Amino acid sequence: MSITPSPIPRSGGESSTASSAESNAPSTPTGGGGSSTSLQSVILLVVLILVVAGGLGFYSYQLTNRLEEMKTSFDQTTAAQNNILQAIGQRLDQGDERYADLQGEFSVTRERLGLTRNELQRARQISAELAERQRASATLLTSQLDQLQQEQVTTQGSVGTLETDVVEVKEDVKSTQELLASTQMELQRVKGDLGVQSDLIAHNAGELDALRQLGERAYFEFDLRKTRRPQRVGEISLQLRKTDVKRQKYTIHLVADDRTIEKKDKTVHEPVQFYRPGDGLPTEIVVNQIYKDRIVGYISSPKSKGPSRTPMGSAS
Repeated sequence: MSITPSPIPRSGGESSTASSAESNAPSTPTGGGGSSTSLQSVILLVVLILVVAGGLGFYSYQLTNRLEEMKTSFDQTTAAQNNILQAIGQRLDQGDERYADLQGEFSVTRERLGLTRNELQRARQISAELAERQRASATLLTSQLDQLQQEQVTTQGSVGTLETDVVEVKEDVKSTQELLASTQMELQRVKGDLGVQSDLIAHNAGELDALRQLGERAYFEFDLRKTRRPQRVGEISLQLRKTDVKRQKYTIHLVADDRTIEKKDKTVHEPVQFYRPGDGLPTEIVVNQIYKDRIVGYISSPKSKGPSRTPMGSAS
């Protein structure tokens, strides 16, 4: 059997001194736990900064795309409105040209017709009314164009309003043309280029149909263009030589019965007359519309022979 030695007991003074030393010794914190907490805070802060930066970058990207889309839409809208402005400007130019044509046509009609004093006064009143309407229409359209140019950056609705106003202007021009047509209906009997009193003159397809229903003459319509050879119209042949749209005049060669006659510088609605063998009444050519290298009108020939006259009047 073994004998274990017992520890030697300390004295009371030594035990008290050891306890006092242990109690007075400073406590040392564990360094591992504080360092881990600081590192986690830094990581969280970095992650937060990255998230905020990514959000700002995504928002900036979205905002840039939106701005590009708005710029593209604005450019397209501006281009469309500019096209509309150009079209309206062209319509205004066409209206001015039509007004000039109407003035030329009326001047020619006044020169060719033997108007009485009352008829001339009425024609002047109508001419003044036409001019006033054209000026009012041009002023209205010009002001609307200026308004559209000022508002096209901020609104698109004004384009529709302007188109409506243009339609109203076109209706006013149409009514003006109808007024001029009614005036010509009152002055439809004129003298031809041979000095012979002409038959009734048709200014449009409706009046020509009405003359056909009378049954007194035969009518042949034509749409004649400038060509190298004469074109057959009814019983004669016609060759367009030249046109003057501004002055509303034209020159043609008339071929009938193996003879060719030049009718030079004739005007719109002027009866161009000539006699054929055995006819006592003249055959007439009436041109209603004059374009560049093109005329539109009809030929009127008598159905009854009447007293015989010298064929193919040579007056030009």
